[in-house]
Amino acid sequence: MGTRGYYVYRYRHMYFTYYNHWDSYPSNLGVRMIKFMRLPNAIAMKREGVDEILDEREGSPDESDDNLTISSRRPQNDLIIEWIYEIDLDRNIFHINGIPFFDLECLPDESAFIEYVSNSCGPNPRNMARKVQCPSEHKYKVPGPPPVGDSDLATYQSSACTGSHAALSDLLAVGDVLSPDEQVRVSLLETMIGQCMIHATKIGYDRPGLGDVLNNFELVPDRNQITDTEWLAACSMANFAFVPQLFGASEVYHPQLGRLGRKEFIWVREDTVVCIATHLDDERCLRASISRLITAVLEQKDAPGDYFGIAFSVFHCAIIKVVKDTHTTTFSHTTALQFLPSFSSDSPSTPGITALARLGHRIDPAVFARAMEVYRWPRSTTDKENSLAQEGNDAPCNVNCAALPAELWREIALHLDLQDVLTLGMVAKLCRGAASMVLHYPHVRGHRLVAVSKETPKHLLRDHRFLYAASFSAARAGVSTTVIVGWGNARKVYLPLGDLCMCVSGTDGPDTEQYRLLKFLEYEEEDEEDYEDDDVEEESLVGDDDDEHDDEE
Repeated sequence: MGTRGYYVYRYRHMYFTYYNHWDSYPSNLGVRMIKFMRLPNAIAMKREGVDEILDEREGSPDESDDNLTISSRRPQNDLIIEWIYEIDLDRNIFHINGIPFFDLECLPDESAFIEYVSNSCGPNPRNMARKVQCPSEHKYKVPGPPPVGDSDLATYQSSACTGSHAALSDLLAVGDVLSPDEQVRVSLLETMIGQCMIHATKIGYDRPGLGDVLNNFELVPDRNQITDTEWLAACSMANFAFVPQLFGASEVYHPQLGRLGRKEFIWVREDTVVCIATHLDDERCLRASISRLITAVLEQKDAPGDYFGIAFSVFHCAIIKVVKDTHTTTFSHTTALQFLPSFSSDSPSTPGITALARLGHRIDPAVFARAMEVYRWPRSTTDKENSLAQEGNDAPCNVNCAALPAELWREIALHLDLQDVLTLGMVAKLCRGAASMVLHYPHVRGHRLVAVSKETPKHLLRDHRFLYAASFSAARAGVSTTVIVGWGNARKVYLPLGDLCMCVSGTDGPDTEQYRLLKFLEYEEEDEEDYEDDDVEEESLVGDDDDEHDDEE
């Protein structure tokens, strides 16, 4: 059976793609490409050859024949094409399956090539994006930082900086130790970023996989050359921490950032703005990005107050706090924080992920209204039928709920299903506060994530799965359970980035009415046992949604 693949030459932003029907695995087609490109003057000769082809067809549309396709679109792996070897003559890079790998001017020999590729993906070529292993002498070269003019730093230099190496805890006025609630937000964001790194999903029609986009982001020379696909991927990842933390299937819909059109600045919350940048690990590039964020706050926000900005480059991020008074403006910021973790690391945690999760965890006065915007009510298919959700911003304030204190309303809200929490919030202003408190917790398929599990399940410790999956203690309608996010094949939830989804296990349980009935029966049996003083062992009615529970159902 043939192992199909492509070998590709990129030059002047055009792709010359040749189809190979047989033996496209690294030890055959890959080795042939390495041998050819290691010949003396191979790079110059190939550039000259494709240059002549481009000159002959200048102004012509994309074309193809039985074996060669010339296109401005990069070829992608699919169910048929398992291996793609790309010779990037524009940037002197040898790519494998869309992942930058070797420096064309310092390629390894054949045996070393096979070893490096095998160590990076094992027997499955689709694992290539997970962990690229290549010695530094053979690894592709990353472009240096772009030049930054003095005018790009004018706002930074003219404003009053109160700290250029500020700790995040100082910016947020919180402690250094994460609270249990913050730990949940951090662990969930780590899982979502890990899913982005391993997924081969498409971000849009005929576009590269997300793993490819992340790996190629570091090859962008400067922010002005970021493609729309790269911008959408980066901006969506930065936005994960700020969308309403409700994730599900058909019952939750997060609008895609791409539908709003590409913008230099995205306000992810009323007081928080994001800009996409490159080379944040370079001091002048970092300060230029901070200058742009300060300018955005000054130009787009009139009211005095505290505002936050995020400079984000996928691999790093920096947090800035702008304090705007009536007559003065001051700012402080962190250094460039590592954001994207490495698949060779022993932890999914990075300073950048923790920073964004804690920033997103701040109290959001609009959390209820924003949750209403993304929640899809059952059997609601039209805007007219869904008008109830749109009325969530106008909950009546004259309903008398004074008979119960706010603490009791919060306790009631904690024992409601998600849909009932939203309904409660539309009753009165006091109830709105109780509902908002519950909505501050992340919800996955209707389950409120309460805490990170004290022990990581053993199956998540294998093959570095803990880098893209996590276990949480959760509750739904007052019933406790354990939910594993990022692993399993029981259910899926969609993330606000194209069709990106992640698996969830532990949420296969009875629906809301069944939850209530089971809890009611449980309480009834307990009361009856107390009354009759029986020692009959009560059978557990609700467990961790495993196969045994399904059989009982």
